[in-house]
Amino acid sequence: MDPGWVRTELGGPEAELSVEESVPGVAETIERHRGKGGLHFVDHLGQVVPW
Repeated sequence: MDPGWVRTELGGPEAELSVEESVPGVAETIERHRGKGGLHFVDHLGQVVPW
């Protein structure tokens, strides 16, 4: 899961999202994929991230 570019020590002060903005999307995406088979690389909005 890609949580997005989050303002943390790692993401830095210029990052697009606060932790408070990223976490709800991460939680919702996890809930939507719960119980589904297969591997998916998705972002905090549930969009498939190509890799």
